[in-house]
Amino acid sequence: MKVLTPLLALFLFVAVSIENGTAQSSYDLRSPDGRIEIRIRSAGELRYDVVLKGLAILENSTLSLDVEHKKLGLQPKVVDAKPRSSDQVVVPVVRQKFAKIRDHYNELKLNMEGGYAVVFRAYNEGAAYRFETSMPQEKVKIYGEESLFNFSANSIVYYPQEDSFFSHNERKYLPQHLSEIAPEFLATLPAVVDVGEGAKIAIAESDVDSYPGLWLRGTGGNGLAATFPPYPLKESLTRDRDFRVVESADYIAVTAGTRSFPWRVIGIADHDGDLLTNQIVYLLEKPSLVQDTSWIKPGKVAWDWWNANNVYGVDFKAGINTIWPFLHHPRRRLVQTGKRAGRCSRNQHG
Repeated sequence: MKVLTPLLALFLFVAVSIENGTAQSSYDLRSPDGRIEIRIRSAGELRYDVVLKGLAILENSTLSLDVEHKKLGLQPKVVDAKPRSSDQVVVPVVRQKFAKIRDHYNELKLNMEGGYAVVFRAYNEGAAYRFETSMPQEKVKIYGEESLFNFSANSIVYYPQEDSFFSHNERKYLPQHLSEIAPEFLATLPAVVDVGEGAKIAIAESDVDSYPGLWLRGTGGNGLAATFPPYPLKESLTRDRDFRVVESADYIAVTAGTRSFPWRVIGIADHDGDLLTNQIVYLLEKPSLVQDTSWIKPGKVAWDWWNANNVYGVDFKAGINTIWPFLHHPRRRLVQTGKRAGRCSRNQHG
């Protein structure tokens, strides 16, 4: 069930500055409650700041997308800027932290010359942006994506540092200053940054489809930069569930020429506990494509690799993507009751 309200233009303010008779555009997008502000500039390259209650927490952060060796976001020419507001109530099939979630945001879409756009959103829970492309090619190669999260101070970050792109994502979150993280130090998501006065920022992503997962690396300064595993050309099964890439390409993705790319998410919480209830990543996911959800029931599950990969006698190909639901037997034994479910593990290339 979704309840829509009319667009509320008064929640959105877009400022366009005109200098020397030429249109050098800057845009100001605010969250519905006014706490969070995104300041966007398009002179020379796309840059943005994020301001929390009047204090800049991200400054001169940059973004670009390399499609077939053409960098979208460099020397951008804005064709038009389209503001939009939305206020809905989302009812998840399986409850999240809440049975009903308010999806309330202000949005600004910058349509650019060259067949692409950049969409910014400001929620009360944070900020986000994504690229959208309308290319004539059915398939394109993505050679890289720049996403620099440049903080206004040398803040403490809780950084789940990894040894390589091959990971089971089970790292400790150890506090260190941003400047202590060298470019060769990788991390998975989320990274949580203490921006002062109790507020925290969680860098994350949402709506990832036919695209590698976002990883982070240090810059040696006050920033964290996006990095991505290269596109795998050949993999080798080294253990029961470990596929290692043994040959890779010089690009990161092969994907549709016309599509929406993953959201780059900056979750913002005034207090640590608010990180647990911040729903921005869930809200930015595309709606479920499952039409009949009557069969989906919350319950207990066990992955088959915990049980020696020994699922036999079923009418489908069993593998690491097989999950069996269980119910408690009156004698406290677990009894199988279900069928195959979707894949739930994260690997190094989505």
